[in-house]
Amino acid sequence: MTVREWVAHWQEIYDKPKSRPTTYAAHDYVFKNHILPGLGDMRLAELTESVIGTFLDNRKRFGSHRPESTNYPGLGDDAMRHIHRLLQQCLDQAVEDCEMEKNPAKAFHYTKPKTVKANVLSALEVEDYLDAAAQLGYLPMFLLALTAGLRQSELIALKWSDLNVQEGTLTIHKGRVVERRELAEYVGGIRTISLPYQTAQLLEQEHTKHPSSPYMFIHPGKASLNQVNP
Repeated sequence: MTVREWVAHWQEIYDKPKSRPTTYAAHDYVFKNHILPGLGDMRLAELTESVIGTFLDNRKRFGSHRPESTNYPGLGDDAMRHIHRLLQQCLDQAVEDCEMEKNPAKAFHYTKPKTVKANVLSALEVEDYLDAAAQLGYLPMFLLALTAGLRQSELIALKWSDLNVQEGTLTIHKGRVVERRELAEYVGGIRTISLPYQTAQLLEQEHTKHPSSPYMFIHPGKASLNQVNP
């Protein structure tokens, strides 16, 4: 079996059913523009550490361009880390399915980027931040983001059914996101966080502004979702 044939099989059987559409599209781009041009016509049994090493070195130096090109910018560490991780993941499954004896990509490693130190807001900056949010009519959302540290994608996918005012808790569904104005549910865990009393009360007040919507926060990106049942 060639690498091209295995990648097509892996994408259809293992990647597509488990990945979000955007993640699957990103993987497909990496395969078509980086991995398959260099390895696609080789058989899985022909992949060795030397072959993988040469492939990764060429991607690092030339990117998706041919070496003889007069203008071939190489790839940065982040891009190389993504290419290597996807290749290793794909070949790991080939080993598990007995299509090859071992995964030669495991011999190579790309270090993770250094953690960037966050700039923490001062008390006065927090006060100005919340004052501005209140003037714009978004105080509950921004207060929740500030106190609970939720990602934007998590905030906009919250439902009122996730809030327990009596217990002061909020359930976050890690697999629920809004993509292209549509709600998407993926396999993922949940976590429950405790809310300050003021935050829970503000959220309860926010509910009275649009009680017919199952969503906690109304915004243009979810306008088409307001009729969805909770």
